[in-house]
Amino acid sequence: MAKKTDQQRITEMEMELTHLQRDYEALNEVLLAQQKTIDHLQRSIVRLESKVDATGEAEVRDAESERPPHY
Repeated sequence: MAKKTDQQRITEMEMELTHLQRDYEALNEVLLAQQKTIDHLQRSIVRLESKVDATGEAEVRDAESERPPHY
């Protein structure tokens, strides 16, 4: 096996660095998209909690004491 020259080693390292930079950018895009989704979901939860709070407590009903409408 022939020994690699310094220039060959540098070229290989530059290629690896380029791949790592591309992968880093791709991961960063995914992370940003996930954060956007998380932010949206958090806003939705807050909005839904507000709606639930605005309706007040739900009426507690006893299913055993209620008669169906056809009786």
